[in-house]
Amino acid sequence: MSDANAIKITQPITITDSILSSTDVPENDYPVWNVGTTYADGDRVILTSTHRIYESLLGSNVGNDPTVASTPAYWIEVGPTNRWAPFDTSISTSVVQATSITYTLVPGTPINMLAILNINNGTQATVTINSPSQSPTLVYTKIISLNSLPLVAGWWSWFFGSRVVQTQAIFDDIPPYSDGIFTITIEGGADLSAGVIMLGQQQTFGLGIKYGARVGIQDYSRKETNDFGDTVLVQRAFAKRANVDLFLQKFEVDSIQRELSRIRATPVLWILSNDYESTTLFGFYKNFDILINYPEHADCTLEIEGLT
Repeated sequence: MSDANAIKITQPITITDSILSSTDVPENDYPVWNVGTTYADGDRVILTSTHRIYESLLGSNVGNDPTVASTPAYWIEVGPTNRWAPFDTSISTSVVQATSITYTLVPGTPINMLAILNINNGTQATVTINSPSQSPTLVYTKIISLNSLPLVAGWWSWFFGSRVVQTQAIFDDIPPYSDGIFTITIEGGADLSAGVIMLGQQQTFGLGIKYGARVGIQDYSRKETNDFGDTVLVQRAFAKRANVDLFLQKFEVDSIQRELSRIRATPVLWILSNDYESTTLFGFYKNFDILINYPEHADCTLEIEGLT
């Protein structure tokens, strides 16, 4: 095990109006709420100030601000607008746009990690970074192919077998410029979408995870049997899970305990190993234990649950 195998933890920065410089994704999911318009039960509106969608719960709904709580409740918040869906730290809400999606972000702080997760029908993802303080200003450009790969190795599988579509693009070699201007472009088919676009400062810990790591999913689908004995499977979302043992150096024990305590109940990006895509999760840890069992090293057990 070596430092190259250290786990990577990245807490995403919050994307605000000042950070989102431009995009080709319109924010026109529904009409913008108007104080003088009367809304029927079930009508939907958006607010560009919150970038959220709201649904009317009552008829003759006029003059009631969707962001103000009331009794009875006139509105319910449905979710983010399409433009802002990849920035709400939920994998299940996705920005959807045919063939190409582009965002330009100016975080105003050094960033060394960018990830695009839950990509559907994508062919490639491109990130370029310009730093106005540098000459030339272009300081980074990288293209990650999202083409499907054979499920197993071999010439038969390559030509005729099942293929696995890649659903994520991880850019973990970004040079940290405080004035970096990030242009993110995702290309693909007619139903192209992306669940999460996140930027942050990557932290590394440990000498690597030990053999015996366990990865899997928590499936929230339901099996229902009716009165006639017919069983129907209702497919729902799932969340990735991982249980790993991390080998720590003595001087890291206190720092990782502080960091894990700080990010409790917080969705972060976990890259537990560079060798397996299945050990990349966006979610939170449920439990951790540090066993100080060597003079210069310690073991840390992590139980991580991804978000749906």
